[in-house]
Amino acid sequence: MNKKLMAVAVAGALTAPGLAVAQVGGSPGVSLYGRLDTGVMIDKYSVSGSGAIPELKKNDIFSPGNALGFRGREDLGGGTAAWFQLETGVWPDGRLEGGATNGQHFGGRNSGVGFSSAAGDVMFGIWDTPYKVAYGTANLVTSGGFASSGIIMGNGDTTGALNNPLCTNVVSNASGTPAAGANSVCVTEATANGTAWSRRVNNSIQYWSPVYSGVQFKLMMALANYQSPDSSFPNGTPKQKEYSGNVTWARGPLALAFGFDSHEGLRPNTAAGGTPNPKDTAVQIGGKWDFGIAQVGAGYEQLKYEDNGLTTANNGGMKVPSWVVNGRVNAGPGAVWASYSKTQGGKSCSAATITIGSASCGIQAKQMTLGYDYVLSKRTKMYAAYNKIDNGFANGVGTSYYYIAGPAANNGGGTNGGLAAGTDVTTFALGIQHTF
Repeated sequence: MNKKLMAVAVAGALTAPGLAVAQVGGSPGVSLYGRLDTGVMIDKYSVSGSGAIPELKKNDIFSPGNALGFRGREDLGGGTAAWFQLETGVWPDGRLEGGATNGQHFGGRNSGVGFSSAAGDVMFGIWDTPYKVAYGTANLVTSGGFASSGIIMGNGDTTGALNNPLCTNVVSNASGTPAAGANSVCVTEATANGTAWSRRVNNSIQYWSPVYSGVQFKLMMALANYQSPDSSFPNGTPKQKEYSGNVTWARGPLALAFGFDSHEGLRPNTAAGGTPNPKDTAVQIGGKWDFGIAQVGAGYEQLKYEDNGLTTANNGGMKVPSWVVNGRVNAGPGAVWASYSKTQGGKSCSAATITIGSASCGIQAKQMTLGYDYVLSKRTKMYAAYNKIDNGFANGVGTSYYYIAGPAANNGGGTNGGLAAGTDVTTFALGIQHTF
């Protein structure tokens, strides 16, 4: 698809807001779709845990999880088909970024080429891991970027290729942009971080089974395109691996999910005596019950980081349990929704001051959300929301859970996406969401 054709398709979508599906190039097998969610946020950041950063209040227009994409499908006969999807992030608030989800190319979000048959689907590309997809079964918060998955649940969100310790263009868990440095050797693709479990992974191969009596399973493996030669490190070479899977079941008002993910070599200790290929694992279960007028969902997960022999940030070892309860109740022309998620902090820690991702040993954190969706049409709604993230702090370390690709927080003089450890975040938001 050339640039002229893409420009015509996008322009047509923008000038026809009531258009549900836009055909591209006269082909009935190709369509344009998207999701726009933009809200005015009033944010209050408490004094940081160390007391070094004072309280901060500021406002922002935040556009979480927006996407614009093309998808197409061609029937090949005999019950088989070929399909593709190309999706990029879009920012109605005017954000410019150089991350994996930027406007420089299509393909920074769920994108791939697939083959479908009676035996299921096989996909090659960048896509949400089956473990991340499993969060969706229990999640009932769909407005404003306030869902627990990718914040408390999953210890953050990340996008990119499997990381190599020589890479310095790792996509920031806080801002969604790559933190480039002098040794940015991984030049063709930004890399994901090695601690988060809400992941969208480049160079992945996925299999999605057909649905049998309400049961479906998905499997994924990621290819390590930045694998180094064996001579690159003195204590053994990190060999990056990731495998992910889920099983979901839905029948009547009940839906259940199980997810598993395994990382290896994503937090390597390449020093003498270290562990170059620590194996980290995640397990989750979730469920949802639909009462008709209301829905209730709950999930639990346990993350396990193997000790790699270091005690610096994102190293060492610990287990991190977390859980979430949320619900929706129809009210008037819309629905009231609420969520509460919590982690008790790291357990079985290799050192008392271990911090991995946003989680810290023995330090609790929680997130509370309350909102209302005012439905205007099948594709458009307005929403109002209150959200509070409580981050703990003790013994010089603390948690730093924050919104996915969130607004600039209080680190770096308030100019970057980072949140100082132990900072509580209170948000009031008024927004609108439109899908097409």
